[in-house]
Amino acid sequence: MENDFKKDFYKSILQDKSKFKIWKKLENGCYIGTLGYSFENIKILYELLKSFAEQYGEIITMESASKELALYQERGKLFIYFDENMNPVSMNGITYNEQNDTVLFASPDNRKLNNIYFYGLSTLHSYRNKGACSALVNFVKEYAIYNNFDFIYARTDLIGSNSEGIMKKAGMEICKENNAIIVEWVDVTDTQGDYRMHLWIPLKEGLYLVAKDGAQFADPNARKIIGSKVLKQD
Repeated sequence: MENDFKKDFYKSILQDKSKFKIWKKLENGCYIGTLGYSFENIKILYELLKSFAEQYGEIITMESASKELALYQERGKLFIYFDENMNPVSMNGITYNEQNDTVLFASPDNRKLNNIYFYGLSTLHSYRNKGACSALVNFVKEYAIYNNFDFIYARTDLIGSNSEGIMKKAGMEICKENNAIIVEWVDVTDTQGDYRMHLWIPLKEGLYLVAKDGAQFADPNARKIIGSKVLKQD
């Protein structure tokens, strides 16, 4: 009975297209909800993204926030953590079936897998270390399970990640091949970039991963680049 209730609950979130909806009140008096596309919600996302952008030197504008919110509306979902006074303080923006350039996620029967990708995790500086992002990650994990997704994955900094520990607490593991971390170089701006790694959690039995041709590898302890996977010649 409980599983049936949860399945119906999370399926209703998947199908919902409301501009604003609260789905759960937490024991600490805070809330988890979702935001759809509207001008008011663009402003909310803009403020949350500015906190994320400060770390990477990205320039966030209302236009870029509008495009990201439209992305969540079209092929994903924007989950928001609201404090006791209904102020939006943290986000987990997800997209469905996002392609990955460096990691191949697969099953023994080679069937097409459905995934959830953590596209945007961000928490206001004033509300960090209070469990908001962890609550969102765990909520989306259940959302994925009860909506029959095959796995969840995310991309984060190879060094100095703010979210690596949060995702590991939720059961996600660093994507590795032969114990080396699979990494890729990401251009953040025209003049700045860094190495990123992936974390994942399979939600079905038998799933596995391998590095794609051209992927780079980093030592799991020193987090330094140690080589790359040679491109196969046709």
